[in-house]
Amino acid sequence: MANSKYEYVKSFEVEDEIALPSIIVVRLHARDFVRFCKAHELRRPYDEEALELMNSCAEFVQRKYPDILFSYGFNDEYSFVFKKKSKFYERRARYCTQAIKGNGEFLT
Repeated sequence: MANSKYEYVKSFEVEDEIALPSIIVVRLHARDFVRFCKAHELRRPYDEEALELMNSCAEFVQRKYPDILFSYGFNDEYSFVFKKKSKFYERRARYCTQAIKGNGEFLT
């Protein structure tokens, strides 16, 4: 967008940088999980196949972004915890969430 007629859009951006030493945790919550389980005949909340799928997707996200220290799942959500000094997307909250969500469509 540099030097374009749409440059003014940047003036509407909200500064949402997460200050150090705060830890970044991105939490993804499943949408329509009940309907998904019914459609695929999964036993809620601890169907073995669904858990394996969610875990393998989380592993993929962790491999793609080495700044993620670990991730954990509970019921129909997954959380990704970043290294304390991570500079992932310049620590901008919105961009961190969008990057993870874009690779974690398995939960939304």
